[in-house]
Amino acid sequence: MGRFGFFLFLGLAFADRDVPAKARVAKRCYCDLQVSNGPFPRQQLEQLYSISKNCTQKLLNANEFSESMQMIADVEQRLKDLVKRIHEFKEEYDSELYSIISFRIIEIEIEELNYLLDQLQEMCLRNNDERTELDTQVQNMTSKVDELEKYDRLKVVQQHRNNVILKRSLTSCQSALLVTPSPYITPKPGSCSFGRLKAVSFPKSSMLNHYGSSYPYGNWGKDPLPAPGKEDQYWLAIVSTSSRYGTTVRTYDSYVEFLTKGTYKDVTVGDGLNPQGPGGLIYGDAYYYNCYNLGKLCRFDMTTHEVVSAILPFAGFNDKFPYCTFSSCYPYTDMDLATDENGLWVLYATEFNLGNLVVSRLNATDLSLLESWNTTVFKRSVTNAFMVCGVLYATRFLNSEIEEIFYMFDTTSGVERNDLKIELRKALPGIQYMNYNPRDRKLYVYSDAYVMSYTLTFD
Repeated sequence: MGRFGFFLFLGLAFADRDVPAKARVAKRCYCDLQVSNGPFPRQQLEQLYSISKNCTQKLLNANEFSESMQMIADVEQRLKDLVKRIHEFKEEYDSELYSIISFRIIEIEIEELNYLLDQLQEMCLRNNDERTELDTQVQNMTSKVDELEKYDRLKVVQQHRNNVILKRSLTSCQSALLVTPSPYITPKPGSCSFGRLKAVSFPKSSMLNHYGSSYPYGNWGKDPLPAPGKEDQYWLAIVSTSSRYGTTVRTYDSYVEFLTKGTYKDVTVGDGLNPQGPGGLIYGDAYYYNCYNLGKLCRFDMTTHEVVSAILPFAGFNDKFPYCTFSSCYPYTDMDLATDENGLWVLYATEFNLGNLVVSRLNATDLSLLESWNTTVFKRSVTNAFMVCGVLYATRFLNSEIEEIFYMFDTTSGVERNDLKIELRKALPGIQYMNYNPRDRKLYVYSDAYVMSYTLTFD
C-alpha cells in the first residue's frame, strides 16, 4: 500500500489565545492517505507510449496493404482483358484471319498473370504476419491502458480528452461558418467530358501491312471526319523509298475489305509535292503530310486532287528533330499530324523552344496556325505522340515488348506531367506512327510493317 503524507502548519493566529505567549506551540496535523491501487506506474506509462509511437510509425510505413489492393485490381482487369482477347482470337481463328502475333500476345499476358499471382500470394503471406503482430500489440496496449485508467480516480485524463475533442469540433464548426460553400467540380483534362487517359488495351488487331515486311514505315487508320458515303472507309499509306517518302494512299470501303485485302483504290498523292515521312493522315477526305524536303505542310484533297501547302514557322525538318529511342531515331518524323475531338493538330519542334515539342492546332483548309503551345519535353526523348481532347500524350521506348506513355500536356490548363507510367503492349519493337481517332476512340499504330489498333480507357 502506498502512503502519501503531508504536514499542515497552522500560524499563530490559530493558536490557543488563552495560553501564554512563550507556551504557544503551532498545531500540527499529520494525515495518512491510503491508495488502494498502489503508486502510479509512471515508468510503465512511458514504455506504453514508446510502444504506441513505434506501432503508429510502422502502420504509416506499411505500404504493402494498399499495394496488395492495387495489385488485386490489376489482376482482375488483366483477367477481363485476357478473356476478351481470347474471344477475339477465336473469332480470328474461325475466320482464318488470325496471326501468330495475336497468339504470342496471349501467351505473354498469361505469363504476366502467373507472375502477378505469385507476387500477390507472397504479399498476402507477409501482410497476414504483419497484421497478426500488430493485432497482438494493439490488444496488449488496450489492456494496459485500461489498467492505467484505474489510477485516474477523478477522471481527469478522460475529461481532458473529451475537452480536446470538443475544442477541435468547435474550431472546425467556426471555420466552416466563415467559408462560403461552393459546389465542387472535378476538373477534367482537355476539352472533353471524360477524364484523363487511364489505360491502353492490348492490340485489338494486328496484321502485316498489305505491301509486305519490306516497308517498316507507314501509317493507316480511319477518317475522323469522313465525307458522305465514306464513313466506313479505311486507308493505308507506306513510305516506300529510303524510308523517306511514298506517293500512294490505298483506301478500302470497309474494315472487312481491309482485313481480307479485298477491293481497294490507290490514289497518287502530291502532284509534285510528295509526302515525306510516316506522319501523314486523312482528315475530312484530305491527306495531310510534311511536304518532301521542305519545312511545309501539305493538304491533298482525295476527291479533287488539289494540293495546298503552307510553311510551318520555325519547324525543324529533314531529321533535325525526329522521334527517337535511346539507341536510334525514326527518320523524317519531324512533323507529325494528329487528330482529336478539337480537329487537326501538328506536333513538331523548333530551335526557339530548344528542340522541345511544340503543339499547334491547324486550320484544316489553309493550314494556318490557330493556336500554339510550347512544352518542356525534348522531342528526341520521345518515340511518338498523339492528341486526345486537347491533351498531348507522348511515349518512350522501355523494351521490345512495352512502350510507355509517360508524358502529357494539357492545352486547356497548361498542366504538364511526366509520370503517367501507362504501358502500351507491342508485338514488335518499333512504333513509327500513332494517331487517335475521336469517332471510335481508338489508337491506330504502325509498328515495323504491322498495323494495329488499341482501345483507350479514361477515368
